[in-house]
Amino acid sequence: MKRFRIAQVGVGNRGRATLAAFSKHPERVDIVAACDINPENVQRAANQFNIPAHYQSVEDLIQQADFEVASVTTATPVRQAVIQPLLEAGVHVIADKPFAETLDEARAIVACAEANNRRIAVGQNFRYLHGFDTARQYLADLPLGQPRHLTHLLLGTRQDRGWRAERERRVMAIMTIHWFDGYRWMLDDLPETIYCQTSKSPLIDGRGETHTSLTIRFQNGCVASLTESFGSHRRTAIPPILDCDEGSLEITGAELRVYETGISEPVRVIPATNASMEVVTYMCLADLLDAIEADREPPNSGQDNLKTMAMMEGAYRSAEANRVVHWEELGVL
Repeated sequence: MKRFRIAQVGVGNRGRATLAAFSKHPERVDIVAACDINPENVQRAANQFNIPAHYQSVEDLIQQADFEVASVTTATPVRQAVIQPLLEAGVHVIADKPFAETLDEARAIVACAEANNRRIAVGQNFRYLHGFDTARQYLADLPLGQPRHLTHLLLGTRQDRGWRAERERRVMAIMTIHWFDGYRWMLDDLPETIYCQTSKSPLIDGRGETHTSLTIRFQNGCVASLTESFGSHRRTAIPPILDCDEGSLEITGAELRVYETGISEPVRVIPATNASMEVVTYMCLADLLDAIEADREPPNSGQDNLKTMAMMEGAYRSAEANRVVHWEELGVL
């Protein structure tokens, strides 16, 4: 396997966690540069991970460093401004999710990658972390019959600080984006309609919604119901449960559990990836590196993730206008 020269752009908490994941794979990854506008952060990362070069601007990084792939974990509002110059400089990119703040910005990034013949991938680590990729493989041959309904509930309290707290888009842009991607990836399907309602609790500082409830009807007929809260006084969760014609599937990071009518215990347990965040962070990078070597699109490509971004965009449009949003109006195939 080829060993790739990689630059890390953004070395805050998420960036340092990404560096920790990548540094465990020196056979595939050579971390040659780090970049962050905060001089203390970038110096600390360079010292901690023995990175030979560090910069405070993407322009200096591009002009002075020799690298093939950039990992971008900056704040979401500046992703487009960071990613596009890298693509234009001939660099492949993997970005944290969501890889842009809006669907229009995501489209622009994908168009830039295509114009410069570079690959853009998205670190959709929940595909591996929460069992969605395992569920996709299991469900491919419809072993439980046609999927009909998915139920998912997540309640808790989350106080964000810094830039996240000041954005108009909050719960869905931080966490629900994972579930959008997981549902469609698992079902190998696209939405037909999206309906969403949101609210804001004074319990949580900052702007943006703190509660969201969604109903998504997929094109093959499955209906997904999600309620997610950052402002609940009661912490509880029901993992995704997919009801099919001939059984129900409970999806967790550790395993898939198959249930049948009248039997309280699962009739089958299927091991999932069950890996740590550090491991799945590298797995997302490996998807990109494998694709570069094979000259193909990675499974977590930006083009693929336009569908996830469109689901988020549709949900926000629905909440703002209090109406059902149809997939066709989002313009993503």
